[in-house]
Amino acid sequence: MKNHACIYCKPVQRIALWGPRPEANWKRPILLVCSILLGGGFAYLTWLLRYDPRYAYFPLLSVPLAFLGGLGMLVSINGCNACVARLFGEI
Repeated sequence: MKNHACIYCKPVQRIALWGPRPEANWKRPILLVCSILLGGGFAYLTWLLRYDPRYAYFPLLSVPLAFLGGLGMLVSINGCNACVARLFGEI
Protein backbone atom coordinates (compact mmCIF):
# COMPACT_ATOMS: atom_id res chain seq x y z
CA MET A 1 0.00 0.00 0.00
CA LYS A 2 1.15 3.53 -0.70
CA ASN A 3 2.30 5.96 1.96
CA HIS A 4 -0.83 8.07 1.68
CA ALA A 5 -4.39 6.88 1.59
CA CYS A 6 -7.52 8.65 0.44
CA ILE A 7 -10.63 8.84 2.60
CA TYR A 8 -12.25 6.04 0.58
CA CYS A 9 -9.49 3.45 1.00
CA LYS A 10 -10.90 1.82 4.16
CA PRO A 11 -14.55 1.56 2.99
CA VAL A 12 -13.47 0.27 -0.43
CA GLN A 13 -11.21 -2.34 1.18
CA ARG A 14 -14.13 -3.55 3.29
CA ILE A 15 -16.50 -3.79 0.34
CA ALA A 16 -14.11 -5.03 -2.34
CA LEU A 17 -12.71 -8.14 -0.67
CA TRP A 18 -10.91 -9.32 -3.81
CA GLY A 19 -7.82 -7.21 -3.17
CA PRO A 20 -5.89 -4.74 -5.29
CA ARG A 21 -6.42 -4.69 -9.04
CA PRO A 22 -4.36 -3.19 -11.88
CA GLU A 23 -4.80 0.55 -12.18
CA ALA A 24 -5.82 2.11 -15.50
CA ASN A 25 -6.94 5.59 -16.50
CA TRP A 26 -9.99 4.32 -18.41
CA LYS A 27 -11.56 2.75 -15.30
CA ARG A 28 -12.50 6.07 -13.65
CA PRO A 29 -15.04 7.32 -16.25
CA ILE A 30 -16.55 3.86 -16.70
CA LEU A 31 -16.94 3.47 -12.94
CA LEU A 32 -18.67 6.86 -12.84
CA VAL A 33 -21.15 5.93 -15.57
CA CYS A 34 -21.87 2.50 -14.10
CA SER A 35 -22.30 3.98 -10.63
CA ILE A 36 -24.74 6.61 -11.88
CA LEU A 37 -26.77 3.92 -13.62
CA LEU A 38 -26.67 1.59 -10.61
CA GLY A 39 -27.35 4.16 -7.91
CA GLY A 40 -29.80 6.25 -9.86
CA GLY A 41 -31.64 3.27 -11.31
CA PHE A 42 -32.24 1.54 -8.01
CA ALA A 43 -33.12 4.79 -6.25
CA TYR A 44 -35.64 5.59 -8.98
CA LEU A 45 -37.16 2.10 -8.87
CA THR A 46 -37.47 2.31 -5.11
CA TRP A 47 -39.22 5.65 -5.45
CA LEU A 48 -41.62 4.29 -8.09
CA LEU A 49 -42.49 1.12 -6.15
CA ARG A 50 -42.71 2.64 -2.67
CA TYR A 51 -46.50 2.25 -2.32
CA ASP A 52 -46.95 -1.06 -4.13
CA PRO A 53 -47.47 -3.83 -1.53
CA ARG A 54 -46.22 -6.49 -3.95
CA TYR A 55 -42.75 -4.93 -3.75
CA ALA A 56 -42.64 -4.28 0.00
CA TYR A 57 -39.26 -6.02 0.39
CA PHE A 58 -37.67 -4.49 -2.69
CA PRO A 59 -35.92 -1.74 -0.65
CA LEU A 60 -33.96 -4.42 1.24
CA LEU A 61 -32.09 -5.03 -2.00
CA SER A 62 -32.32 -1.68 -3.74
CA VAL A 63 -31.26 0.69 -0.97
CA PRO A 64 -27.87 -0.98 -0.36
CA LEU A 65 -27.27 -1.11 -4.12
CA ALA A 66 -28.19 2.56 -4.46
CA PHE A 67 -25.71 3.40 -1.67
CA LEU A 68 -23.07 1.30 -3.43
CA GLY A 69 -23.73 3.29 -6.59
CA GLY A 70 -23.31 6.49 -4.59
CA LEU A 71 -20.02 5.26 -3.18
CA GLY A 72 -18.89 4.40 -6.69
CA MET A 73 -19.70 7.93 -7.84
CA LEU A 74 -17.76 9.46 -4.96
CA VAL A 75 -14.77 7.17 -5.48
CA SER A 76 -14.69 7.82 -9.23
CA ILE A 77 -14.66 11.58 -8.65
CA ASN A 78 -12.51 11.96 -5.52
CA GLY A 79 -10.83 8.61 -4.87
CA CYS A 80 -7.28 7.53 -5.55
CA ASN A 81 -6.44 5.32 -8.52
CA ALA A 82 -6.03 2.27 -6.28
CA CYS A 83 -9.58 2.66 -4.91
CA VAL A 84 -11.00 3.15 -8.39
CA ALA A 85 -9.25 0.02 -9.66
CA ARG A 86 -10.27 -2.04 -6.64
CA LEU A 87 -13.93 -0.99 -6.77
CA PHE A 88 -14.09 -1.37 -10.54
CA GLY A 89 -12.79 -4.93 -10.47
CA GLU A 90 -10.94 -6.97 -13.02
CA ILE A 91 -11.13 -6.77 -16.80
